[in-house]
Parts: sequence; C-alpha cells; structure tokens
Amino acid sequence: MKQVSAILLVVVLGGGVLSAKAQQQAAEVNEVTVEGIRPSQELIGPYDQPRWTARGRFSSDTDIYVLPPYAFYVDLDYTGTIPKHSGETVNLLTQEFELGLPHRFQLAYENNFVLQKEHSQVTEQTIEGRYALADWGKIPLNPTLFAEYHFGVGKDYSAQAEADDPVPRIPNSIEGCLLLGEQFARNYQWALNIFHEFETSGDREWESGFSQALVYAIRDEYLKTGIEMQFIRRTDADTRADPEYEFDIGPSFTWKPSAATRLDVATLFGTTSASPAASVYIVFSFAFDEGEEKGEGVTPVSTQHR
Repeated sequence: MKQVSAILLVVVLGGGVLSAKAQQQAAEVNEVTVEGIRPSQELIGPYDQPRWTARGRFSSDTDIYVLPPYAFYVDLDYTGTIPKHSGETVNLLTQEFELGLPHRFQLAYENNFVLQKEHSQVTEQTIEGRYALADWGKIPLNPTLFAEYHFGVGKDYSAQAEADDPVPRIPNSIEGCLLLGEQFARNYQWALNIFHEFETSGDREWESGFSQALVYAIRDEYLKTGIEMQFIRRTDADTRADPEYEFDIGPSFTWKPSAATRLDVATLFGTTSASPAASVYIVFSFAFDEGEEKGEGVTPVSTQHR
C-alpha cells in the first residue's frame, strides 16, 4: 500500500512539474508571437494600412499612400541644390501641413521659401490632394492618385533677360502623379512616384519623370538606410523636340527618435549634364496623430469628448 501511495505521489508531482513546464513553454511561445509583430507592421486606421505607410512622406523626395482619417503631420524641409559648374547654391525651405480625411482622401498645404544672397523670397504655395484607390493590400502596389496646384507668388529672376527689364512672376503650374508602394520580404520597403508637371504660363515648361526609393530597415522604423533616385525629362515651349534629361541618385538615411518625430536625410548626385552636382534633402516631420490600431477607428478631435 505504501508503495502504491509513493508511486501515486511521484506521478502527481511529475504531472505538476510537466504541467508547469508546459504552461511556461506556452507563455514563451505566446510572447514570441507578440514580439514577432514589428511596430511598423501594426495595422492602423480603417484602411488596414501598416504603420510605416501612415506618414505620407516615404523618404526625402518620395511619397506613399494616404494618411489615416484626421491624422495630422507637419513637415519642415530643406533642399540644397549645388550647381555643377558655376552659380549660387539654391536653398529651398518648405513647410508642409498634411491632413488625412475619410474615404481614403488626403489634403496638404505647402509653402516654399528660397534663400539666396540677392533674391530671398517666398516662391510658391501649393494645394495638394490625394486619393487611394483601395484599402492597403487590396490592389498590388497600392496605387494612389496625387494632384497638386502650384501658385507662383514670387519673381522669376532666371527669366529676366536684362538687369533693367521687369522681372516676371513665377508661373503657376499643375502636377499629376501616381504613387506606388509595397513591402518586400521582412526588411525592404519601396515607393515609386511617376509624375508630370506643366506650367500654365511663361515658358510653359514641362517636367515628366519618376522618383523612387528603396530602404532597408536596420531597426524596424526607427533606423533605416537605402538608396533614392529621380529622373526628369524637361522641356519648354521652344524645346519640345530637344529635351534636357536629369538623373540623380544617392544614399538615404531615416532616423525616428520618437513615436511622433522623424528625420530623413538624402544626398543625390547628378549624373547628366543637366543635373546639379548634388542635391541635399533634410526633412523633419512631426505627427500629431498617426491613427489607431486596426478596428479602433479614428474620430475628429472635436467629437472625441462628446
């Protein structure tokens, strides 16, 4: 009888140990599963988009998709264009305000200020609209339509023939663009913008081309590096049959020091005779609301406390 009791005691104790180990292993598996979802891959907002797409700006010179409804961003940009042979470096300062709207729409306003030794001025103000054709992942490459109207508010000193001649105003222009973007494998993200812009007056310059960026996530969305490029075919009313071609390429770097802030830096080097020697892009963005996780929904700030 004592032997049977001892055997039963061993079985009960052994079963308890095995049960405890099984619970511990299950907890470890569950923990690994949760940790396996990277913050940038969390689905947010009603469009089920991954968090890495929810900033509008993919890289220094490339856009992607739309913001979740009522998400609001402020971008402060610097672009330094260094001429290849002679001339003054053009320093462009841009402030952009982006607002996500329901039904996959987005609006933005942009103000451009050129800083030069002799002719510092506000050059353009733009209004931008976007529309994503479907929720994220429903259509390959997630196409988004982009339209922008540029209001020329400064003076076009490059069009002044003689020093005593009147300086014409910078002409207005219209830009249309197709935005594409996708993730490949675990760490690679890509975006492509195909655009055409034309002036409505003045020299009636046309610009057609693309910009694209491929980045590698070193530490999810908090640290990335990659390559960025742009191609531009440029003509005006007198040179439709004799276009200029610009192709620039170079490295990019992204650092996200906090959930709300991000810094993008890229240096593109010109490879054609019409290209600048280099263009330096620095973009600092601040998010006031990135949107909620999938299923939680986003409401306007004015109605959140009703």
